Amino acid sequence: MVDTYSLEQLFTLAFPQLDATGQQQAKTLYQSLASGKAISIEDFSKKINLPASETEQLLNSWTGVIFDDKNNITAFWGLSTTPTTHRFFINDIELFTWCAWDLLFMPHILQQTVKTETRCPITDTSIQLTISEQCIEQVSPPEAMITFIKPDLDALKQNVTGSFCQYIFFVASEAAGKQWQQQQENGFLLSMDQGYRLGENIIKKVFNDIQ
Repeated sequence: MVDTYSLEQLFTLAFPQLDATGQQQAKTLYQSLASGKAISIEDFSKKINLPASETEQLLNSWTGVIFDDKNNITAFWGLSTTPTTHRFFINDIELFTWCAWDLLFMPHILQQTVKTETRCPITDTSIQLTISEQCIEQVSPPEAMITFIKPDLDALKQNVTGSFCQYIFFVASEAAGKQWQQQQENGFLLSMDQGYRLGENIIKKVFNDIQ
């Protein structure tokens, strides 16, 4: 049996530990990136009402913030404006995530229903979901599951994509997932509902002061 509670604790600690002000700033960053475009430090500083120099210091103190070569913010803890194999749509805006699991909790952060698409690494099947803040509304194929690992906390903080995201996919079926497990000694599978509830619980804890 998968201990989702210990996973919940691990990922809650990996995320920047934020007070109420920081939580609102982080939510604002997510919402800004949800426009589908990178955002400059100057523009973000205006949104959170801080001088640009203080905003840059703030962003550098957080883990999981990615900048491009022009020092614009392109991604933050799972949400990316740079193309990956895991994509989702809010209305006509195309966005991306670092791993498949990120797709499941973006509706909780962005407070929007999203349509997602990614591919099974074993069968190359297209896996599509419709996800709201309340539930997973649709999964195709319905037997799809999530590959997962339990990483080290320090590794998560230092390099979340390298230590975790590169191992996390949606697979078309349990059989495909078992094939993946043969390649990953410490890998295991979660149902879509387990992954959704795990993400939901983490986001509620990370943003507990501004729910």
